[in-house]
Amino acid sequence: MRPPDAAVHPEEIPMTVEAPAADLLPFRDPAYRADPTPYYARLRKEAPVYRHPAGVHVVSRYEDVARLIRNPTLSVRRLDFGVAEPLHDTMLGQDAPDHTRLRRITNRWFTPKAVEGWTQVMRASVDAVLDEVAEGDGTLDAVNDLALRATFETICRIFGVEPARMLEIQKWTYDIGLSLGPGSDEDDWRVTGQAFELYEEHIRALLARKRAHPGDGMIDTFLAEQDAGNMAESEVIWTILLFFAVGHLDIKHLITQGVRHMAEHPEYIGIYRDQPEARPGFIDEILRIETPEQMVARITTQETVVADTTVPAGEVLVLLIGSANRDPDVFPDPDRFDHTRPGAAGRHLAFGSGQHGCAGQVLARAEADVVFTALVNRFRTIELAGDPSFTHTEFLRSIAHLPIRLA
Repeated sequence: MRPPDAAVHPEEIPMTVEAPAADLLPFRDPAYRADPTPYYARLRKEAPVYRHPAGVHVVSRYEDVARLIRNPTLSVRRLDFGVAEPLHDTMLGQDAPDHTRLRRITNRWFTPKAVEGWTQVMRASVDAVLDEVAEGDGTLDAVNDLALRATFETICRIFGVEPARMLEIQKWTYDIGLSLGPGSDEDDWRVTGQAFELYEEHIRALLARKRAHPGDGMIDTFLAEQDAGNMAESEVIWTILLFFAVGHLDIKHLITQGVRHMAEHPEYIGIYRDQPEARPGFIDEILRIETPEQMVARITTQETVVADTTVPAGEVLVLLIGSANRDPDVFPDPDRFDHTRPGAAGRHLAFGSGQHGCAGQVLARAEADVVFTALVNRFRTIELAGDPSFTHTEFLRSIAHLPIRLA
């Protein structure tokens, strides 16, 4: 549900087609950010390839999004990321062959054997949290106390560093996300720039300690690749940022939405506990209906036909993954949660697809399963202990706090 492929800034994109009078996607509107679903439905019906006033082509139907997200002629590297320019030094912001080079360096950390090991790390972290809850009053914040803590400790173990500055890093990640959608403004860019500076300072300190006290974590691998001439220093720094972000952000959202769903629909506690075969469908349906990252961006390198629209070379395409995942032509009754949907695992696009598909999606599913399984095996009830709070943008859907009571 990995971070966006581009920050799109309106003043940097030529208006090649006159913008429509009405804005079908008011990205900064609080109602839109709270629930974009009705806007997506209208878009799919009335303007599936929509020339937004910001100067980008927005694509909303599943068939088109799925095809374009796998289209190798579309570029990420040629996009102007604006204040998020450092992301071009990660595989997220590169095309082949540099994307392939960077991805090959990280792939060995997410093999089935590696994921099995990281799952054990995650399980120990989750068990420690739930032990504390059982010894206390049974309440916790499922976001910071459980999902964030467990995922952050796991990514730090992968890196080979001690977990530190967890809440600060979560804030920096969210602050960067403010500028990664078409609705961002100058205030967002200022906050994002500060977050990049703070991240860089922290990562450089980690690298200095690693140079002085080497180990066998992912960061050690990056330093070895830098010394061998296979990674630039900037690629090391910003790839660490990327994995800090994706190591907790989207997985945290998946976990908290799953916990929220169990609290609001208690029948799923028993289903998840007693029907192991239902668990993959439950996780996939959470990803589909509550897609963490709502869009990705690409730029055309040649004339590209989308549905009945011909898009010239050099134009930005915003692919609405969140809309595609609720397309009724693919997912009947799309706004209804249904963990029994046939073939769901292979159809939703929450992890992207093609060469930029999420490298850690197997680990993400495994981490979510660890949390859900531990909860349903140790507790009979999961209840909301207060109202959830949200920090949605047009790009990222996120729960800030989810108070729950376990018994």
